[in-house]
Amino acid sequence: MDLVVMAAAVAFGIFAIVWLLRNDRPVWRSLGFTVNRWTLLDIVIGLAIPLAVIGLVFLVEWGLGAIRVAAGASDWSGLGGALGEIVFYAVFEEVLFRVLMLTALVILLRRLAAGRWIAVAVVALIFGAVHLTNENATLIGAFGTALGGLIYGIAYLGTRAIWLPLFLHISWNLSQALWGFPVSGSTRWPGWVTSTSVDGAELLNGGAYGPEAGLPGMLARVAIIALVFVYLKLIWPGGSIRTLTFAPDPVKRRVTAAAA
Repeated sequence: MDLVVMAAAVAFGIFAIVWLLRNDRPVWRSLGFTVNRWTLLDIVIGLAIPLAVIGLVFLVEWGLGAIRVAAGASDWSGLGGALGEIVFYAVFEEVLFRVLMLTALVILLRRLAAGRWIAVAVVALIFGAVHLTNENATLIGAFGTALGGLIYGIAYLGTRAIWLPLFLHISWNLSQALWGFPVSGSTRWPGWVTSTSVDGAELLNGGAYGPEAGLPGMLARVAIIALVFVYLKLIWPGGSIRTLTFAPDPVKRRVTAAAA
């Protein structure tokens, strides 16, 4: 990952933490590190949605003849290490892009009516752009990855917690690996089937970058965004898609202490 982007994210994070402290906001809860009655449901929903949607992408691409399907991995001894790697990268990227960078941009743009949407879009574009350094990366693949950034940003601001975006991220990558797809250009993780791209069908299969660079994969991203909004509206019916506000922001520490 570009060191400039990492340094910028850390700088944004420092700004966000200082602003939260100066404004008497609970830092850890404001950054999304909070456990509440919705946490377990966030984790379950985060795991379930991409698993189902990527399974549908697999069936669509197979049915359209865009991939060749063969037997999966015969040796699963490295599964634990592969899972740990997927989880590590998801945690690292969510902390960097959503917890640090997105939180800071929301603070900076808080006076704009569309400030949250602008912040989510900017961070999503940066998130997609940094994946241009991945193996087999393309501009189309980076755009598909940016759509993922939209998903995670919406989930993060919608729940005001890290859990839904984190497990959506983990499940998206893990599901691609299990269905034998490249994961953002990488094929080093085992799957229960092997899905090989058919030459000339890159519009459908995304080529060597994986489903994110293909039309079914991008439509899957859009479907996940819609499902995330359904989930958010079910929990917070009064939430607004227009302003991207659902779960309430943590209140000031002094107000909380006074109420107690």
